[in-house]
Amino acid sequence: MKSNGVTGGGLPENVIMPMADIYETPDAFVLSMDMPGARKEEISLTLERGLLHVSAASGRPHVADATYLRREIRATGYRRAFTLGEGIDRSNVQATFEEGVLTVKLYKSAEKLPRDIQIH
Repeated sequence: MKSNGVTGGGLPENVIMPMADIYETPDAFVLSMDMPGARKEEISLTLERGLLHVSAASGRPHVADATYLRREIRATGYRRAFTLGEGIDRSNVQATFEEGVLTVKLYKSAEKLPRDIQIH
């Protein structure tokens, strides 16, 4: 699995590429990304043509009837794409979002899993 920095596509002006950890277990590749301020409902995951696209909007909305004395927190967005290699079971992908961390588990296809061969 390889990362591609991608921006654009209906997100706020300030789009950032979230940091990610990618690791392999015996049965899957796991992607873990920090996305502070994002809400689960705003996160989009799309798997298309060997790319896993991750995007989300985040931040506080502007209060219409307020006069800001200082405004440092702005609406931001997250966008990142990952190139998937061979051996991913594209029909078996799981995602969870807890405490600002998105975790995506991409299971290996059966032919890529190690198997024991019995000797007769």
